[in-house]
Amino acid sequence: MRNGFSADRWLALIVLAFALLVIFVWAPMDTDTGIVERVRRKFVIGDALGPTVAGAVIAIGALLLLLRPGTDRALSHENLLWIVALCALFAIALWLMRYAGPVALAWSESGYRPLRATAPWHYIGFLLGGTVLVGGLTGLAKRKLSIRDFAIGFAASLVIALMYDLPFDDLILPPNGDV
Repeated sequence: MRNGFSADRWLALIVLAFALLVIFVWAPMDTDTGIVERVRRKFVIGDALGPTVAGAVIAIGALLLLLRPGTDRALSHENLLWIVALCALFAIALWLMRYAGPVALAWSESGYRPLRATAPWHYIGFLLGGTVLVGGLTGLAKRKLSIRDFAIGFAASLVIALMYDLPFDDLILPPNGDV
């Protein structure tokens, strides 16, 4: 019997430490506002909401991995291919989120920037990138792409976008604030 933690446990602890750094160090030090601010009797999203929510989701994943019974297996060739496929999918989805809106309005005289906060233009990148991300992740996990998975990805992306967009009038969906 071996003493110490398995690779899964070490991964969980490292990811949990990263999540806690994001929540308690990076988000508060890098943003000027809190999670939610009250401005003129109205609640608006603060700069720290996005990183804090992301850190919380990462922490939940780390805790679930920490509670899962571990194995002492080393990384295999299949594991490395899986990591490469995930990184490629993330890169494609993020590229679509960032550039789909500007490419869609390349024909416009004014360009994307003046329209980035108006419907339907501010949904383009978020919905396209989110759809590809969710549908692609599901397809990778099932080892089979299907239209149904991409439809679910579209619906999930739309629900998330509306949950962020509808309650807050002055919110610009990511990554539109940087465009």
